[in-house]
Amino acid sequence: MEIGALVLKWQNFENFELNKGYKALRITSECTPELYIAIDNDGFRCLILYLPQSIDIKLKNNDKEKLKLSYLPLEKIILIKLNDSDFIDLFNDLIVSLYLKIKDLTDPDYYSKELIYSFYKWADFFDDKFKSKLSNEEIKGVFGELFVLNEFLKQSDSKTVDTILESWKGPYNTTNDFILDDKNIEVKTKDESKHFIKISSEYQLEKEFDKTLELLVVSVKIDMIKGVSIHDLIKQATIYIRKNLGDLTILYHTLAQIGLTIESVTEYNNYRFVVSKTNLYDCEQENFPKLSISNIPVEITKLNYNLRIAALNNFMLEEKIY
Repeated sequence: MEIGALVLKWQNFENFELNKGYKALRITSECTPELYIAIDNDGFRCLILYLPQSIDIKLKNNDKEKLKLSYLPLEKIILIKLNDSDFIDLFNDLIVSLYLKIKDLTDPDYYSKELIYSFYKWADFFDDKFKSKLSNEEIKGVFGELFVLNEFLKQSDSKTVDTILESWKGPYNTTNDFILDDKNIEVKTKDESKHFIKISSEYQLEKEFDKTLELLVVSVKIDMIKGVSIHDLIKQATIYIRKNLGDLTILYHTLAQIGLTIESVTEYNNYRFVVSKTNLYDCEQENFPKLSISNIPVEITKLNYNLRIAALNNFMLEEKIY
C-alpha cells in the first residue's frame, strides 16, 4: 500500500451520502488484520481496526483537537478519527505507516497495541504548532540540510534508513548538522554568487576526539520555475523513507524542532531553489583555516566570522555539479 493507492481509495467515498452511518472499505486483502478506512456520518475520515470477539482491551478514549482515539467494546472496534481536513496528507502518512507495521501480524493483542502506540506516536504532529516564521536565511539553511538528507536517503536501505534520519541534528541546534558514528558533517548553504560562508560559533568547525569533521557547502540559486521548495524536499524524503520501511515520525519530529509540520511548511512554497553544486571539505587538516575552541584563547567566545570558499581548494574532498 502506497500513498497514491490510498488517495485513490478515498475517492470511492466521494458520492457517499452523509447521515447514513459509517461507510468503510478494507485497505487491502493482503492485510491480515481487518483494517479499514471509513467516512463517518459527519464526513470525517477514520481508520478502523476490527478485533475478534474473543479479544478485550482496556483503552481510555483520547479526544485530541485534531485526532480522536476510541474503543467501541460492543462492536470490537478501535477507531482513529481525523477531526480536521487540513491534516489529510498527514493522516494518510499515519495510515500507510500503520498498515506497513501490522499487515503481516496475526496476533490481535499485538497488532491492536501497535495501532494504539502509533496513535500516541503521531498525535503530536496533528497540531497547529507554528513558531515565528523562518527568515530567508533560515529557509535556505533548512533547504540545504534537507537536500543533503535526501542525498543520503537515496543510498539507504531498510537497515540504514532510520539511522540516517536520526543523524540529522541541525534543527536541534547541536554543534553540527549531521552526526554519524564515524564523522560529523557541517552543512552550509549559500547563494551561488557568494564567495563566503558564515561560521556562527567557535564550536562549529571543532572536531570530536574520535571522529572526522567535514564541511559540506551547498550552492543554490533562486529559480521559481525549475526550483523546488522545502515542502518538495520533504515529500521526496517521505518517498525514500516509505520505500525502505523507515520511521516517518523521526523526520516529522525533527522538523517540529523548528516549528514545521507537513501542513505549515507549504507557507514557504514561494521560496524555490536549484542546487548548482556541492563541495565537500576536510576540516581536520592542521592548516585548515578556521577559528575554533582548540586554537583560540579561552577568553574569546561567541565567535562569528566569514570563511572564504576560494581559500579551501586544497582541502576539497569532492565536488558535485548538478
